[in-house]
Amino acid sequence: MKAIKQNHNNLVLYRRRMGFSQKQVSHLLGQCDSSMVSHYEHSRAMPPLAVALSLEIIYRVPVAFLFPSLYDHLKLSIRSEEESLAGKGQRPLF
Repeated sequence: MKAIKQNHNNLVLYRRRMGFSQKQVSHLLGQCDSSMVSHYEHSRAMPPLAVALSLEIIYRVPVAFLFPSLYDHLKLSIRSEEESLAGKGQRPLF
């Protein structure tokens, strides 16, 4: 999961599209300063689920759009595991 942390996210793009500063977003998240928003934007930290969902609400886009690399990695990994399960007597889901 560490390699995923370094991957690109779209937080800056969507924050700018909404016309918000980091300080405004941190205020909406209930944080005292904008340092964690900066950490999230520069992939130095991964937001907890509640923060990620809050960012989805603030930016009005699904979490998967905010973290496309992570989403793609998880999707490929899960689909691969599903296929291996299907090979062990399980029907494919789709």
